[in-house]
Amino acid sequence: MSDGSLPFRDDVDHARRHGVTCIAEPGGSIRSDEVAEACRAHGIALARTGLRLFRH
Repeated sequence: MSDGSLPFRDDVDHARRHGVTCIAEPGGSIRSDEVAEACRAHGIALARTGLRLFRH
């Protein structure tokens, strides 16, 4: 599990190949719309949390 964003469509494509059916991520990437479209295309539920828990 990660609280990092999914900035690229191929992340979603790869997740689908491994049977992922839902994704929760903070959003905010410049490619967020592309990621959302990939989720819709694959039938993957997408929840944008708006919250990033990772701290340096």
